[in-house]
Amino acid sequence: MNDSQDSIPPLAMLMGCGGLIPFFLCAGAAHSGVALWSGIALVICGIYGAVILSFIGAVHWGLALHGDRSPLWFVWSVMPALYAWQPVVFLDTRMALLALVPGFLVSWSVDRRATAAGLLPAWYMRLRHMLTLGATLALAAGSLAPSPYFHG
Repeated sequence: MNDSQDSIPPLAMLMGCGGLIPFFLCAGAAHSGVALWSGIALVICGIYGAVILSFIGAVHWGLALHGDRSPLWFVWSVMPALYAWQPVVFLDTRMALLALVPGFLVSWSVDRRATAAGLLPAWYMRLRHMLTLGATLALAAGSLAPSPYFHG
C-alpha cells in the first residue's frame, strides 16, 4: 500500500476526534458537582455512547453490502446496537456507562480482526485505537462520578 492509502484521511481524523468531544464534555459535567448538570450529563453520555456503538456496528453492515463479503457481517453489524440499548434502558446511569465499555472493546476486537483479514484499511484501525481509548476512558470516568441525587 502506498502512503496516501495508508495514512488516516484528515477529514476522518477530524470527525472521529470531534466525536470524542461529547464524551469528554459529559464526563466533565458529571464530575461538576452541580446535581442538575451531573444527572443530565450521565444520561446524555449513555445515550451518546449507545448511538456511537451502533454506528461502529453499522460499518460492518456496509461491508456486508459488498458482494465479496460474508453475509454474516449483517449479523455482527447489529450486535453492538442490540448490546448498547440494554444498559441505557435497564441500568442506573453510572452503571450503564460502565456497561458500554465492554461493547466498545469487543467491537474494537472485531474491527481488528476485520482489518487483519483485509476487510478494512489499516488507517481505520489506527483511528479506532485512538477513538476507542478515548470513548472508553470517558465512559469509565463518567461512571465514577458521584451520584447527582441527594440521599437522606
